[in-house]
Amino acid sequence: MHRHGGVNQLGGVFINGRPLPHVVRQHIVELAQQGVRPCEISRRLRVSHGCVSKILARYNETGSIRPGLIGGSKPKVATPQVVQKILQLKHHNPTMFAWEIRDRLLLEQVCDQNSVPSISSINRIIRKKVQSESCEAVSSASSVAMGTACSSPTSFSISGILGISKYSCKIPEAS
Repeated sequence: MHRHGGVNQLGGVFINGRPLPHVVRQHIVELAQQGVRPCEISRRLRVSHGCVSKILARYNETGSIRPGLIGGSKPKVATPQVVQKILQLKHHNPTMFAWEIRDRLLLEQVCDQNSVPSISSINRIIRKKVQSESCEAVSSASSVAMGTACSSPTSFSISGILGISKYSCKIPEAS
């Protein structure tokens, strides 16, 4: 796959998706240790302010200037037990916010600080459940309205909403 490079607003050269070279990272940290402000480092080295801040923050937290991993995936924390608990909490209290669900997962020790899903993950789980329920409702309602027995899942296309399937649908013959 060919990666595209470019020139940033400061005139610095970069390659999309690739980390800044080690020597530039080292220079950012050295300048910061000499008391140079991040905005000035950004201008001098022609690196975005966000990039400078991110590298300095990582250095302050970990002592490392190495870039993070590219790609890969994080371990899945939404185990079936956790998903079930999220849906149970939301069912019992539909107005509960994702951050409140997250707090309850920790409070009830369903998860610990390292394994609790993010707020966006919790929202995705709830959204996925709501979508699957509405798909089932649309599917069964359209089958009843059209008098059809469809063997495929309904989509939110015009055909899907009207109960017209691309797959096999048995339409009862007029008597």
